[in-house]
Amino acid sequence: MFRRPIKEINAEFIAEEKYLDSIQKTVRESCVAASMSRKDIASVLLAIEEGATNVIRHAYLYEKGIIRLRVVIYPKLVVFSLIDYGRSFQPEGSGTLDLERLVESGRKGGLGFYMIQKIMDSVEYISTAGFNELRMIKHISEPSPVGRTFLRRLFTLRVKFSIWTFFIMLIIIGVSIYYFDYRTSEQMYKHKHETVRALAETIADQAAGYFINRRSDVEFDELIVSYRRANPELQLVVLTDGDGIIRAHSDDILNIRKPYVAPDQVSDSIIGVPQTFRSEHRVWSYLVTPIMTGERLLGNVHVTYSTAGIYLQLTESRKKIFFLTVILVLFGILGIYLLSNYFVSPILNITRRVRRFTSGDLEAELPLTGAEEFFEISRAFNQMMTRLSQDRRNIVEREKMAKEIEVASQIQQTLLPRQLPSLPHLEIEAFYRAASMIGGDLYNVFRIGDHRYCLAVADVSGKGVPASMMMSILRTVIQIQASEQVSAKKVLSKVNDYLVDNMPRGMFITVFLVIYNARSHKINFVSAGHNPMLFFRADKQEIMKFNPKGMPLGIPSTNNVSFDDSLEEIALTLRQDDLFFLFTDGVTEARDRDNNQYGLDRLTNFLQNYLLEKSKVEVSELSKAIVSELDDFTGFLKTADDVTFILARCDLSEKQPSQEANTGVEVKHMQDEHPADSPDRT
Repeated sequence: MFRRPIKEINAEFIAEEKYLDSIQKTVRESCVAASMSRKDIASVLLAIEEGATNVIRHAYLYEKGIIRLRVVIYPKLVVFSLIDYGRSFQPEGSGTLDLERLVESGRKGGLGFYMIQKIMDSVEYISTAGFNELRMIKHISEPSPVGRTFLRRLFTLRVKFSIWTFFIMLIIIGVSIYYFDYRTSEQMYKHKHETVRALAETIADQAAGYFINRRSDVEFDELIVSYRRANPELQLVVLTDGDGIIRAHSDDILNIRKPYVAPDQVSDSIIGVPQTFRSEHRVWSYLVTPIMTGERLLGNVHVTYSTAGIYLQLTESRKKIFFLTVILVLFGILGIYLLSNYFVSPILNITRRVRRFTSGDLEAELPLTGAEEFFEISRAFNQMMTRLSQDRRNIVEREKMAKEIEVASQIQQTLLPRQLPSLPHLEIEAFYRAASMIGGDLYNVFRIGDHRYCLAVADVSGKGVPASMMMSILRTVIQIQASEQVSAKKVLSKVNDYLVDNMPRGMFITVFLVIYNARSHKINFVSAGHNPMLFFRADKQEIMKFNPKGMPLGIPSTNNVSFDDSLEEIALTLRQDDLFFLFTDGVTEARDRDNNQYGLDRLTNFLQNYLLEKSKVEVSELSKAIVSELDDFTGFLKTADDVTFILARCDLSEKQPSQEANTGVEVKHMQDEHPADSPDRT
């Protein structure tokens, strides 16, 4: 199955919990030799500890023994085996662990095995006459690259916290600086353009008067020169008439009376909108403002100006902001370091404490320091560790008690059928939950002849061993007397004839017995002082209660009425989807925390509502719904009496088997989860 093993390790340890550390040490060394990752090693140690603990508490519950550890290392997997020579605690069935059966049957250690299967890639429990072996297989994951492992170790929680906080702080500062710098630059440039536009409009207004009054060129020149001197931001001012002839030039008077030529890269036809152009390695702004008188265009004012001053101001401001930002970042780094100590250190303490806990140290406590939240977490963790430590000291006694309850439950369940026969055209489901270690209820479904079957539910008076013994006797007598019988009344009559002379005084048994004919789809039934049968007639969509008259089994006859005379037998023909429900008084007499009884009416209403809501009824789902309904009503309190019932639904569809089968539905037997002296479950 595997390649040749690389290495095999064998060791033996005394089956006591104080040697768990030695087992873990051996396993850790084996995992390191197999080049397993730290994460896989930690999970394997947890699984091995759980497996070894179960062996100690179950296989060697009443005696001391030896645990043999065998580790076989292959190139891509490791096989761990825990071998013991004590009692087998694997559920009946195949070698593979059935987790659903473990959980549903309430077997101790079921959740531990569930955890082991989640951790390991394969888990098997092999039990032979001489020894038991818990075999676990773990595949070796591919190792991470050296660089990635180094980086993962380098970037601790504190480093990650600092880097991410610093990164977020830089983003906030950068976005803020960019936003305010952009807004400031935009406003400064806008203010500059508005100022120049206002000056150009003022010049245009005065120039319009000059054009109207036909002033001389000298006066035009004095006008623009005076404005240029008063406003240094103006680099060049040129006045042109309507024909584009220069009337005034702020730089060279010789250009007067010449055609005006706009600088390259701009257009003198764009009026009132600033334009930019580059000249002599500098960027200039250019604005054309019309000279108007009413609707008449007299000329234009051409203004060239520079924004270099704004750029210098912005550059100087940015330098100051940069140095201020550097100082703030340095303070931020210091603050981040302090914050990392304040917030991350308590988390690291908790992490180290958890690692010590996984190594088996339940005594050390976390220091109650840090913020209020960390203080509460540390206190809660210390309280949890204290409770776990107390539980660990008492766990052996609890496990002994649990094992006794488990053994008693197994003895009780041997008296009940492990599998129900598959009845043609009749789907059946049974449920049993004992109120204590040994119950007094009985149910059975078995074949009594050609195409006939017997279904029985019984309740023995009293509790404990006497009730259990009478239940065993009743089961055997019913199976013997029902053989080849047609009438349910005759069966109970013969059973009573035997029991009346063999039962202790003061005891009696109530029974509801049904004989089902698979060919005619008929049932005939009798009740010996038992609870009524609830019968759902599908075509009428209603539930009927059938409670035939009858005396309990084992009561001596009087002169007036004999047992046979007291029995009333009823026969019914089953139709498609008809359903009947047989139960003991543990169902109707279940009580909630206020001591209110569940009652027959509540049960009837529940079944009625459930069956009316469902277009297709599955007896398995209905059985679960009934159990859930009882648990919800009682609040999971310990039941005072055993809960037992049988559900049967008629299915005349063609998919039903035409031949009678000998095996069928596996039955769920449940032991009450609470020991007799345990507190109620909440």
